[in-house]
Amino acid sequence: MSTLDNKYEKQSGHPDLGSTSSRVDAPVLTYGSYRPPAKFDTWRERIRNFTPAWFYVTMGLAISTLQPIGIPWHHNLLVLRVLMLIFWWSTFLVILAFIGLTITRYVQNPGLLKKVLDHPDEGLYFACFTMTCIPMENGMSEGLYLWWDIGGHKHSVKFLYFTFGCWVTTTLIGYAFAFFMFRKMVTVHQHSMKEMTAAWMAPYGALIVDGSAGSLMIPLLAAHNKSIAMFTALWALMTLVIGFSVCVLIMAMLLQRMFVYGLPESKHIWTSWSPMSACTQAGFTLIAICGGINDILPNDYGKSAYLTNKASGEVILGIGLAIGMTLWMIAFFLMIFAIFAVYTASKRDGFIFGPNTWAWCFPFGVWAFHTYGLGLYLDSQFFRILGGILSCLTMLLTFAFSLVTVYAFFNGTMFKFSYTIDDEAAGIVYETHYGEESKA
Repeated sequence: MSTLDNKYEKQSGHPDLGSTSSRVDAPVLTYGSYRPPAKFDTWRERIRNFTPAWFYVTMGLAISTLQPIGIPWHHNLLVLRVLMLIFWWSTFLVILAFIGLTITRYVQNPGLLKKVLDHPDEGLYFACFTMTCIPMENGMSEGLYLWWDIGGHKHSVKFLYFTFGCWVTTTLIGYAFAFFMFRKMVTVHQHSMKEMTAAWMAPYGALIVDGSAGSLMIPLLAAHNKSIAMFTALWALMTLVIGFSVCVLIMAMLLQRMFVYGLPESKHIWTSWSPMSACTQAGFTLIAICGGINDILPNDYGKSAYLTNKASGEVILGIGLAIGMTLWMIAFFLMIFAIFAVYTASKRDGFIFGPNTWAWCFPFGVWAFHTYGLGLYLDSQFFRILGGILSCLTMLLTFAFSLVTVYAFFNGTMFKFSYTIDDEAAGIVYETHYGEESKA
């Protein structure tokens, strides 16, 4: 598309499946065809445009709560522990506020929730909520429980079991949403390769993230109950494998989409960080799971020649480290690609600062922790130092982004690109695969 104009491009829909009615071609929003107001003055307008993508912000804040733990120098320094506590409680309050705004949005605008879930893009971002909860639960087990001894881990495991319960609940929500959105994407959403973005990965990438909180709890649970620890390892591994396998398939389709049609418009370009997020999160989680299994094995009961073998845990850890290192390298390449994609699209269409802009923070923070994990298990000074630098950089950039976001939030200039609202204003109509019309 050579010019930015106010035109609609007609795109043929998918063949009708199971419907006798004829399909009507739906107009597709092109670059520059609709621009939302530069600023929303009333809070009612702002809340109406408060999309699920705002949980990108809490994802970035949540992963920053773990960064003080990943700094290898003076690990038990009080200032690092206090910094972690400040990040955790601040993020917790922001999450509560965002949940309140989200509920208010759909209470004030009846029928909007169905439109959002039926939208081929916006509904997928609800997966950001569970991805927000997981780093918070990591902070509960690694920070509040282990670092601060909240709940008295030296004398009681009640807080640890409470955290474990929160994690299991989060994974169940993640599974429910992933299968719900899978059904929506197959039976309701109307897709085309040209309009595809990495947002398709969100519900399944969330499953990868969901496994990580359990992986870090394995050694803590093993000290009290090996059976629960083994269940945690297997549940986390299953969640990781299911999520990552679907993400790999989507990444292959995404590569084809870029080769044929190029990069998506700047409205969607920040989803380019999703492949990096999936790979680095999978690598870190797998290392943590295999490390936890190594702490559990060998079994002191049963007749399994493998599980009672003293080398079984080390073999599993070795496999996990090899795959984790491979995914770390792939994540590095995908980070370079994401930076290139954002730069190219922003240069073409103009830079847009909105909640989606925070999409870089979570994968970058996970990559920092992934690096820290490699440093621990490989006893590598290179990875320790690099992980510490990346953790510091994550916290500094998150703080800078927070300042800009707070100003834009209260000024009303950051409530841009609510996909459903924008498409409704542009007159775009979506149809289901089975002919059930859904207006954006």
